[in-house]
Amino acid sequence: MTRYALIAALCALLGLGGWTSYLLWRNSNLNTKLDAARQTIAVRDKQLEQSQEAGHVLDAHLHRMRNERENLNAEFNRLRQTEGYHDPLSDFMRDAFDRM
Repeated sequence: MTRYALIAALCALLGLGGWTSYLLWRNSNLNTKLDAARQTIAVRDKQLEQSQEAGHVLDAHLHRMRNERENLNAEFNRLRQTEGYHDPLSDFMRDAFDRM
């Protein structure tokens, strides 16, 4: 009887050892995948941050360009009023118009 109990205990230990080895292998595999996922998330976060920064820069340029266009339109209207709207353009006005 003790012989069968010894064989059963040995089989149980082998089974438990096999199960433990499987769990350790699966844990290391999952840790590898988790590290890869964390690295991917870090890269995506950095890309998102750079995209937001580029968006802010573009917004600043658009705002500057709008202000510049408004200033040029105001200057053009002032020159139109100075020179007369329907009069033929003077050399000065033609040069200013060409520069705009």
